[in-house]
Amino acid sequence: MKKNLLSILILALLVVNLAMTGFMLLSVMTTNNQTKQIISDIASALQLEANGGTNGQGFSNSATGNVAAENIATMTIPSEGDMTISLKLGEDGVQHYMAQTIVVLSMDTSNDGYAKYSESMTGMESLMSTKIQTIIAAHTKEEIEADVSAIKEEILEALQDMYGSNFIYAVDMSYIIA
Repeated sequence: MKKNLLSILILALLVVNLAMTGFMLLSVMTTNNQTKQIISDIASALQLEANGGTNGQGFSNSATGNVAAENIATMTIPSEGDMTISLKLGEDGVQHYMAQTIVVLSMDTSNDGYAKYSESMTGMESLMSTKIQTIIAAHTKEEIEADVSAIKEEILEALQDMYGSNFIYAVDMSYIIA
């Protein structure tokens, strides 16, 4: 008799647990759907899109690199031989140098800034080269080796700030660290 009573009690607790789990699932799902709807409303009010917006510009108004192939122009910043940059001293206390052989800027020709600044960019090569050298020199060998994309992003932001436009959407470079 005790075994049957205990089995009935366990079965009753199991049914109550199942009912409470179902109730929690329904309440979480409705809350999730409401949150999803609010986020969708806010995104549409701010006119955010997955790829950015006009010319690949997102909420931060910086280019994302989603540029059609026919709208890409590149500019190579020439250097007299190789640019040798003295890096900031790292943890090892040894002075390291970076020999930068080439810097290529990718530009969006459909952006208004390209039409405005493309003619004058050839006269600004030495200024751009100096900005790039200054940014690189502020980092250690370890920082560059750990995350070179962050340095490229920092250079990109500096060049975009210099022109007040985001028609330059990518910076690529080849280098050797010694």
